[in-house]
Amino acid sequence: MPGLRFRCLVAVLAGLVTANGTARAQHGAGCTLEKQIYTCDWRAFVDQLHQAHSISIETQPMDRFTARQLRELVRKLGKIVAPKGQQGDLTFLIIPMQSTGVHIGPAGEALATLRIYAPSAGHARGELLWAETYTGDPDWPWPATVHALIEQFRDRIRKD
Repeated sequence: MPGLRFRCLVAVLAGLVTANGTARAQHGAGCTLEKQIYTCDWRAFVDQLHQAHSISIETQPMDRFTARQLRELVRKLGKIVAPKGQQGDLTFLIIPMQSTGVHIGPAGEALATLRIYAPSAGHARGELLWAETYTGDPDWPWPATVHALIEQFRDRIRKD
């Protein structure tokens, strides 16, 4: 399990470098990042989701469970998974949140986030359109966290 956490941390750091850091606020039609908290425009995201036909998924090479869960989510949304190496109309990515290392009391902590990006030129991710964060028990195994995050997102979509 420590190897998985290290790979996840590397993936998170790589994502931050790709996004040009997180210290400054990022503004766009989708989300604003301020002090490591994303604020996104739900209506704008839902419009983009409804227009999308294919969705790319990104996971760690060894994280087959998360890839399978994301493929199932895409199908349940009525979309198709973009073939590997091809960019979809949107990109779904699940990454673990960095643990504080200290957990006191019954309140949960942010464990994972589903990030949804617009397409861009080439194979780079485009603008962040939505960030769904799951908060829960830090002792949960990664597959349980991924499942809970996806169900939380599906519930939000169903309520819309």
